[in-house]
Amino acid sequence: MHGSRWLAIAVFMSACAAPAATENPTPTDLALQAGETKTSTDPAVNSDAAAIAEFKTRVDAYADLHKQLATGDAKPRQTEDPAKISAAKAALAAKVQAARASAKQGDIFTPAVRPVFRRLLAPELRGEDGRDAKAVLKDDAPAPGTVPFKVNAKYPESQPLPSVPTKVLLSLPPLPAPLEYRIVGQHLLLLDTAADLVVDYILNAITT
Repeated sequence: MHGSRWLAIAVFMSACAAPAATENPTPTDLALQAGETKTSTDPAVNSDAAAIAEFKTRVDAYADLHKQLATGDAKPRQTEDPAKISAAKAALAAKVQAARASAKQGDIFTPAVRPVFRRLLAPELRGEDGRDAKAVLKDDAPAPGTVPFKVNAKYPESQPLPSVPTKVLLSLPPLPAPLEYRIVGQHLLLLDTAADLVVDYILNAITT
């Protein structure tokens, strides 16, 4: 009888004490919580977030430039005449090339953002889970050595544009039109699909 009474008292005291631990976190708990919140929301203390934010600023600036230049004879044509479509695309490409005459690799894929992209791509293209994605890339791959890795270079019209698996695209920062990601071999291209121009690229973005 006495044993049962003490057991009941012990259970009651434990139940009362449990909330106190939650309601009165230690200084260490508070510091950890503050650190987690700050790291996840403040780019100043998160180098990856800062790099991605800078990347977004740069691609948005390119999209604005493209919009300004895609006028007059360089405006994309809503026509079934291939000659008119090609002429407008050529005029647009020439305008973009002239406006970005001094552009170079790394202007958009900056040194800070390249390792971030490599880390984002790695889990999607490695191991067994990445086999299907790699198969898609291989099926649509252009002929070796045909795609120039040079800023402002024209993507060859005779070569296919490799499809990027949806799962891979979802792992990367979204892009404004007309920019698209393309993977050629182990390299990542940033392509202006309206002008067929290489905007920037990351060599060896995919490591095996």
